[in-house]
Formats: sequence, structure tokens, C-alpha cells
Amino acid sequence: MGKSLNDIKYFLVDNGSLNPEATLNLRRIAKALSSETGLPIRPVGLMHSHKVNAQKLDGVAAETMESLFQSPECKEWKHVVMIPLFFGPSLAITDWLPRKLQQWQAEDSTRSFRILPCLHFLGDDRIARALTERTLDAISAHDYNKPFVALVDHGTPLPEVNQIREDVGRQMKSLLPAEISGFSTCSMERRDGPEYDFNDPLLENKLRELAGEKVEQVVVAQLFLSPGRHAGKGGDLEEICSFFPGAIARTELLGMHPLILEILVERLKHREE
Repeated sequence: MGKSLNDIKYFLVDNGSLNPEATLNLRRIAKALSSETGLPIRPVGLMHSHKVNAQKLDGVAAETMESLFQSPECKEWKHVVMIPLFFGPSLAITDWLPRKLQQWQAEDSTRSFRILPCLHFLGDDRIARALTERTLDAISAHDYNKPFVALVDHGTPLPEVNQIREDVGRQMKSLLPAEISGFSTCSMERRDGPEYDFNDPLLENKLRELAGEKVEQVVVAQLFLSPGRHAGKGGDLEEICSFFPGAIARTELLGMHPLILEILVERLKHREE
């Protein structure tokens, strides 16, 4: 017997954040995804978000998988589909979430779950095209003339996650040659030790280098989906960029870009493959 729609719970999941804007953004994306697919998509952070004051979330408390797995509600689920709002296979998606789901499934052999692929797929240039569009918008909005573009992600201990940034960077570099004076991939932060050198350069160091070279205009292309404590207002990236002596602009985030929504819809359409 097949699974009925009522038997399947669909969760759009991000890492979770103490920044209320991240939860509100996740809700907007889930609403758009539900509208496109006709499926009931529930926006849930993996961790942290349930600690945010509901008054900062339009009066609706945030949910996390961390808390839901401890609730009576999860005992009633039969089939779960997780839709990762992640560029690539971070440990939260490849380790923490499957372990929790396996523990949930072990309690009842009739339960099943599926974690859909992350946003990045080798050979797919849609993330690069989305970030290129955001970059061109920033250049136009600030009336820059051939600025230097620094693509920045969070930084990672995993080489396979870093390769996503590098893949997107290669694609962007080929899409932007006429509009920019130079290009570099960067990370916001990294762990100590030579084994993590693949994260270099740090954005802070790159901006210092560009200032020394008298570069006057920089666009920071943010490979981030939601405005958490890193890419949000008053966040780490804003602080890092504030020390650059020239003109500097950061791109809008990617979570609500139509191409990101297109990828999510595609993942759901092929969810049984």
C-alpha cells in the first residue's frame, strides 16, 4: 500500500539560528516552496531556533528538530522527508540529522525517512548564476566601475564542502569577466592548522591585501542563504567589511532567489529517485 499525503511529513531544514530573521526567512522559503509544489512544507531549524522569543517571530514560536525529536508528536510520524536548505553536505546533514532519524526509526520498524540532496550539484551552475545576479545588482546599485569581487562563505573543516565554494567561484569568474577587475574566493573563518589551509584566504586578510593595493571598490558576494549571526544585520561579515577603507558592498542573500527555489522544487519532484 502506498503512502498517503497525510502519512508524509515534509520539513524544510536549515541549521537553526538565534537570529529571528533566519527563522522568518526559512518560513518565507517554505511558504514559497509549498505554493510551488502543493505540498505542506514545515520550516524547522535543526537546533537553536526554538530558543528565540516568539514575540520576535510574529508571535509564532520557532521549531527545531532537536526539540521535536523529544516531543510526543514525533511518535505519530510515519514517513518523513527532509529538504536541506544547505549548499552542501555539512556534518549537520550527513551526521547529526541521520543519527537522530535512525534513532526515531528504530522505535518502530514501519517508520521511514528520506533526506533529499543539498542545493549544490556538480555541473549545475544555478547557484553561481544566482550569486552573479546578486553581484551585478550590487554593482549597479552602488554605481561601481569594475570592482574587485570577493566570494565569501562561512569556512569549513570539510574539503568536500569547500569544493562547493570553489566550484561556484570558478563558474562566477567565467560569468563576470567584463564587469570586474579581479576575483577571489574567501572564507569568513577557519580552524587553526595547515590541514585547514584550503579555506584561505580569510576575507579579513583579503580585504587588508586589497586595501594595500589601493583597490577602491569591492563587492563581497555572500554565499549565504539566510541572515543569521554571520550574514545578518550587525553580524560578523558586516564587522569584517567595516574596516575596509574604500567602497564596499555586500550582496543580498540567496535564500529567496528564484533559482534556489527552482532547485528545491526539483529536489521534491525527484524525491523518490
